Amino acid sequence: MKNKKGLEMATGTVVAIILGLVILVILIVFVQQQVKKTSAQYGKIGEEADISEDKCSSIIQRSFCSDQTCDTSKGYKEKTGMWKDCQSPKHCCEKA
Repeated sequence: MKNKKGLEMATGTVVAIILGLVILVILIVFVQQQVKKTSAQYGKIGEEADISEDKCSSIIQRSFCSDQTCDTSKGYKEKTGMWKDCQSPKHCCEKA
């Protein structure tokens, strides 16, 4: 009888360890995916912060591409130039 109880406890411990490892692996995969998403977001912000002469969209310069003319009533004015990120019918607007 004593051996049977010892075997049941050992089996329960092994099952608990296996379940713990499975949960640990799932958490590691989840954290890796979150790190990838976060690094992609930082990369996107880095691209938007790029200041180039031929790039309109910039979070630093507070400018963006627009399909319509810039809304002067909201304090925007049109920037002149050739923009690699705005297609030909688009306008480059910046905060005045």
